Amino acid sequence: MQPLSDLAAALGMNYVFAESWAPEYGNAVLSKWPIKKWKVQKICDETDFRNVLKATIDVPQAGEVNVNCTLLDHLDENWRMKQINAIIQSNDGPHILAGGLNALDETDYSQERWTDIEKYYEEMGKPTPKVEVMKFLKSKQYSDAKDFAGECESVVMIAKGQSVQGTCKYGTRVDYILASPNSQYKFVPGSYSVYSSKGTSDHHIVKVDIIKVIA
Repeated sequence: MQPLSDLAAALGMNYVFAESWAPEYGNAVLSKWPIKKWKVQKICDETDFRNVLKATIDVPQAGEVNVNCTLLDHLDENWRMKQINAIIQSNDGPHILAGGLNALDETDYSQERWTDIEKYYEEMGKPTPKVEVMKFLKSKQYSDAKDFAGECESVVMIAKGQSVQGTCKYGTRVDYILASPNSQYKFVPGSYSVYSSKGTSDHHIVKVDIIKVIA
């Protein structure tokens, strides 16, 4: 994929790409360290064009880190639940899960803000917002990078009654970086932030630092 290969070359990074519903659309992982192995998995079944890209990165003096990159359905929470269930059940070990989950976390919003979101979604012709995916991941003890934000967090989009920056054009947070409960890699406190994509995407950039914790 030309834009991706150009970006990787400019950054001096290795990359892998998993095509989704069209050649120029899909999931990608870029790394300054060698990508030891990778595979593409259909998320739910063969009728689902979306996928999860699983890459194992060989970090010098730290070992391997498994990164799973995905983009879940943007309309149906029931379908997203099937997708995230399939991803969790297929995981081989500790990992970082990153991507556009297109799901909301109810703890990000006040009741007043949530009511505004529901009204806005209705006006836009979007399905009523749901929170089952994030509830499920929290029940599985996934760690949310958002909880490691610092005071210098970049301001992109934030509404009254909302405790986090939005990552999409609707002002809500739908993009996440999560760590599985058994991961040796933990998020560095104060390192989470959201940066503007400056017209290159309808989603913003989510960033966090990770460190390996030696037991």
